[in-house]
Amino acid sequence: MNRLTLVEADGGSHGAALMAGARPSPLMRRSVALMAGMLPVVDATVALAANMVVGVALDDETGIGVARQSAAALVGTGLFVGMAALGGQYRVDNLDRRIGALGPLTALWALAIVLTITVAYLWDGGVAVPRGWTVGWFLGGGGALAGWRMIAAARMRRWREDGRLAERVAIVGMAEQAQRLVEHLAQPGLEGQVSVLGVYDVGGMPRASGGHGMPVQGCLDDLLRDAPSLGLDAVMVALPWSDPDRIGEVCMRLRDLPVDVRLAPDLAAYELPAGAPRNFAGRLALEVWGRPLRDWRGFVKRGEDLLVGCGLVLLFAPVMALAALAIRLDSAGPVILRQRRYGLGNQPIMIFKFRTMYQDKGDASGRLATLRGDPRVTRVGRFLRRTSLDELPQLFNVLLGTMSLVGPRAHPVEMQVGGRYYHEIVSHYAARHRMKPGITGLAQINGYRGLVDTVEKAQRRLDYDLHYVEHWSIGMDLRILFVTVFRGFTSDSAF
Repeated sequence: MNRLTLVEADGGSHGAALMAGARPSPLMRRSVALMAGMLPVVDATVALAANMVVGVALDDETGIGVARQSAAALVGTGLFVGMAALGGQYRVDNLDRRIGALGPLTALWALAIVLTITVAYLWDGGVAVPRGWTVGWFLGGGGALAGWRMIAAARMRRWREDGRLAERVAIVGMAEQAQRLVEHLAQPGLEGQVSVLGVYDVGGMPRASGGHGMPVQGCLDDLLRDAPSLGLDAVMVALPWSDPDRIGEVCMRLRDLPVDVRLAPDLAAYELPAGAPRNFAGRLALEVWGRPLRDWRGFVKRGEDLLVGCGLVLLFAPVMALAALAIRLDSAGPVILRQRRYGLGNQPIMIFKFRTMYQDKGDASGRLATLRGDPRVTRVGRFLRRTSLDELPQLFNVLLGTMSLVGPRAHPVEMQVGGRYYHEIVSHYAARHRMKPGITGLAQINGYRGLVDTVEKAQRRLDYDLHYVEHWSIGMDLRILFVTVFRGFTSDSAF
């Protein structure tokens, strides 16, 4: 269904145009926000119901196991809902696509189960959670959550295709601004989100210049008279921001309508990333770039680094001990290499790695790239580099707070590509340092590891890094860590 289709009014109706198709009811119009608000409640209900089903299936007659399972289920459900909220699972925008994505759901549910077991183990004296119940709840609860989410996503997609979730708006403004807004709303990917019922002029637009074949329905007075019969949800004021007097006049005349009145972006805003409204000193400001880990997001990421990092240090402690012994027996020199690399805010940090080169041939600056069959690399070092085990000491950088588990790759300060410094050949290179560097990252799991010997490779890596920085979420981190386990340790380009 074309959300921009108009039924033209005759000359005496003064622009009382309606979108083709049935008018959505007020309840249907608010269903997206309603579902977003109810989603955590339904998630919790489904998870707890799955616990009850698993408990009945296990048929524990003593009652002790039931009490433990119920307590663990409450903790696990709370952890899952909390992490899902922090990960943006319950945001209104694109809700039908988000709730149908099973990857983030599975990762969050698995992490909630692991944290529940950890909490039970660390509780006073330790609480034994039955293994059968844990496996049953993980599979049953995860399956039930995935099932209801897929049904809800399919239903919402059907409603959106039918136009019943579209926001009904009118545009009032001047030719260039109004046409640019209509063109933006006609982009692929915005189907079913907005239905434009008409364009109204306040700046002398020709009657046929509304954009995308949309006729100008009239002037501001026509909109004020016809708005009650149009069933509008909002009016977009598309005027140049350099004309505050006219903007103020139009907005004040629209204040009596029972609709949302919004100021559309000025022309320059379409050339910049989507901004978010912020209150600044009591007034509205549009934020184009923001700190990726502002406020609670920073605490969540740091908690992830500490919790998972400590677990990985314990898990890989024997491996690191064996690697250190092998390095010591293979060649003379220190076991650990300390190297200056770029950290948060473009500031140099000192990172730890297992030494993989002969001491007298190594390049601590990182200026000289390591090539395939490089004679500087030791026998043990070749194995460590190929399997990425040489980077395990960076877990201590994570615990110290100079690195994260997931983030843009930590590049050596002296790193060069084609005889020139990295920051000299790619634009906005420093923007990747708005977050701490990571042991693994989005570029690495997409195959961009090892030698960077061309501008194209350097730019592609930067594109992945900037995407990660600008779209970070706890769900993205969990997906990257999950993929790293299966294809992030070895690569044909690592040598």
